[in-house]
Order: sequence, then structure tokens, then C-alpha cells
Amino acid sequence: MKLKPVTVIKTLVSLVLLALVFTRVDFSQAWAQFQNLSFPFVGCVLFFYTGLQVLSCLRWLVVLKSSNHSAPMSSLLSSYFAGMFLNIFLPGALGGDVYRIYRVGKYIKDSEAAIVSVFLERFTGLAALSALAVFGLPPALEVLGRWDILLLFFACVGSLVGAVLLIVSPKLLRWIEPLLRWLKMESIVAKFAKIQTLLLQFAKNRQALAKSMMLSFLLQLGIVYYHYLIAQQLKIPISFLELLVFIPIIVVVTLLPISLGGLGLKEGLWVYLFSRIGLTSEQALLLSLTVTLLGWLLSLPGGIILMLDSVGFRHVTEKSKSL
Repeated sequence: MKLKPVTVIKTLVSLVLLALVFTRVDFSQAWAQFQNLSFPFVGCVLFFYTGLQVLSCLRWLVVLKSSNHSAPMSSLLSSYFAGMFLNIFLPGALGGDVYRIYRVGKYIKDSEAAIVSVFLERFTGLAALSALAVFGLPPALEVLGRWDILLLFFACVGSLVGAVLLIVSPKLLRWIEPLLRWLKMESIVAKFAKIQTLLLQFAKNRQALAKSMMLSFLLQLGIVYYHYLIAQQLKIPISFLELLVFIPIIVVVTLLPISLGGLGLKEGLWVYLFSRIGLTSEQALLLSLTVTLLGWLLSLPGGIILMLDSVGFRHVTEKSKSL
């Protein structure tokens, strides 16, 4: 497969950032702390994260049912695992969503409803992360006295809330439309206008919206707690409140399309944030890489699912080339 120039650039950025991080790390010290992980703990934490995946599928099912469609949980969960695998190994972050759309569309026989369901499921996650970031403001002020982290946190909260408002508010979209057109981003205006129509239709089903938001909020809290469990097992002295501040920053910054799936950028950001609260580069890199490795391990069933669905895999790779 021929790589696009932008993919090559992102790969180079990731490699440079990783090299900068690795030169600051004492790997013998990181390895000593890594040995605090045990097989029983790894099994338990992977089981916990699988539970979070089930929550995601329940949220997806709520969205599907709001449009009078449904799908078995086993199909939704298997497509989630396959999506995790694709997001790790394809040069881009949309392969997993493309596969999920393909799988559910094949089942419900409605490709447009499949696209809408995946988008709305993602959107409620974004809205919940925005709410979580806002709730993180008090601990950010109380736990962290660093002006640079506070500034970064407020910037990320503003980006999240701004993105949500831009998606849901027709007035704001009309106000910012001239700027987007000046930036040659007319396609975004059209897409957002269509998205707003879909959201208004979904918002009419208040029960579905409330359930989806509740599940999304629990899911985001669960992701923070997942990081906290791993940090405690690795003997990294970081609090849940500190992670409640750090996770939204990590999520927002790694969404920037400047590296390959956030690789390198995420590790460098963890090192920076840890250094501001008196922790070491080794501890930062250890937490980041451990979470990444566990994610790879958890995605292995998705690889098996894709091996058994060669048609779906070809569909995703073809679609990814055009993205």
C-alpha cells in the first residue's frame, strides 16, 4: 500500500518525538517499576476495560434504537474490538469507525442509519468528555498550582466545549461560516449542517439522549479510573483528581493531526505533565506505554475477527485510502 505524503510526515513526527522522549529516560528504572505488574492484575484490568467496551456498545445500542434499529450486542462488541485493532495498525484514526459502520450497516440494511449511529455515539462521548473536563475545573485549581498546566487545561476545556457548541448550534455555525470558507473549509460547513439536523432529530428522543449521555459520562469516568488503577499498580504516586485533569488534556492534544495516531505526542505530553507535579520522565513514559501495550493486547481478538472477515477488512482498507 502506497503511503500518502501526509502519513509519511506524521510518521516522521512521531519518530522524532519518541526519540526526544526516550533520550530522557532511564530504561532500567522504568523496567524495575514495570515489574510491579502481575498476570492476575493484567487479567483484571483487561476485564475492567472490556466492561468499558460493553458500556460503549450499550450506548451505541441506545442510539440505534432511537432510529428504530437494533443489533445484537455480540455483533456490536466484536466490531468494537476489530475497530480497536484497526485504529492501532492502520495509518489513521478512522479505520475502526469505518469498520463499525460497515458491520452495523450490513446487519440493519441501512447504511445512512449506520453512519448516523456511529457519529451520534461518538458525539455523546465528546459531550460527556466536555462535561467531565468542566467538572475537573475545581480539582485543577485545588490540586495543581502550575499556571502552565492550568492554561493548557483551560485551552483544552475551551476546545472541547467549543467543538460541542459548534456542532449543536446553527447560529454559531452561521457566525463562523465566513471564516471556514476563507480557510477553504466549505465541506465542513455542509457536514456540520447535516450533523445538526441529525442531532436535532436525536434530541427529540429525550429518553435516548439522557441514557446515552449517562452511559458516556460513566464511560469517561471509567477511563480515568482505568489509568488510576494502572498507575497505582506501577507504584506511580498520582491521584485520581490529577488524572481527571490530565486525561482531557491528553485526549484533546493527541487529536491534533500532526503525528501518527498521537504516537510520540502522547508520550511527550505525559512526560511534560508529570514533570510539572514532581514525577519523573520514567514514570510518565511507563504509564503511557503500559496503557498502550494493554490496549494492543486487548485488541488481539479484533485481529482474529478481521481474519475471519476478509471482505470487511478489504472494505476498510479501500475506504481508508480515500480518507
